[in-house]
This record gives sequence, C-alpha cells and structure tokens, in this order.
Amino acid sequence: MNLQELLTLFKEEEAVFVKFHAPWCGVCKLLTPYVEAQKTDLRFAKVKFVDVDVEACEDIKEAFKINNLPYFTGVKKGRVIKEFTTSKKNLIDEVLKELI
Repeated sequence: MNLQELLTLFKEEEAVFVKFHAPWCGVCKLLTPYVEAQKTDLRFAKVKFVDVDVEACEDIKEAFKINNLPYFTGVKKGRVIKEFTTSKKNLIDEVLKELI
C-alpha cells in the first residue's frame, strides 16, 4: 500500500481504522491479537481495518509524521477523528466506538 491508496481508502470507506506497525516493534506484536479480535466483533462490521508496515511504506510514515509505534488513526467520512500512539487497549476501543 502506498500513500495515495490509503488516502483513496479514506474517501471510499465510511470508517477506517489504521494500525501502523513495524516488524521489530514489540508492543505492536503484543497488540496484534487484540486488534485482530476487534476485526471480527460485529459491532465494528462497518469499520475497514488496515495494517500498515511503516518500514515498507516510508511515504505513509512521513505523511503521518510517525515517530512512535504502534500508531493508530481513526478516519470517519474522510476526516481523521483521532491519531495516537498507545499500548492501551481501552484507547483503541474508544476510537473504534467513535467510528460506529
């Protein structure tokens, strides 16, 4: 995925949740099972989940000014509603609930 593809997704989808990660990020690995479980939660059926490896997508990393991982973004109707870095599951839940 490149930056243009991600921006197009933001325009085409009603709600998008993006998890930015890297293969070397320990916290990213710890949160992956939790985020994967949210993908199957029926409450979030209308949310498009996207995983972006910032090591493979430098243009996206630069555009979002990502310096800390894991980094999350919630986009609703083409507008960023929240961007944050966290290791806390409750913050992920909060943004997902805002997207529905």
